[in-house]
Amino acid sequence: MWDIFAQALSWLLLIFFGGQAFIFIGMIVWTIWTDAIKPRLIPADDIAREADDIIAGYPDPELEAFARHERAWYDSDGAEQTYWHRVRKAVQKRMQRPPNRTG
Repeated sequence: MWDIFAQALSWLLLIFFGGQAFIFIGMIVWTIWTDAIKPRLIPADDIAREADDIIAGYPDPELEAFARHERAWYDSDGAEQTYWHRVRKAVQKRMQRPPNRTG
């Protein structure tokens, strides 16, 4: 009798803790997806468009891009951090480009 009870209890504990482990692993995978992978899938055209808007609309575009990146950092939003990091790099690249001189 006690053997059946002990075996049933061990199976119930295994199911319970196995479910908890499954949920924990799922949360880790979800966090990696939303904070690291998904923002990198944003098309380069969207990043370039945002960089162009910042360059056209602010007197110091590099500072504005930095401020938006820093705000995402303070909000602990990994996806926004990655997005603004990419925009910031695009702004820096465009600001360092020599002027186009044709004929």
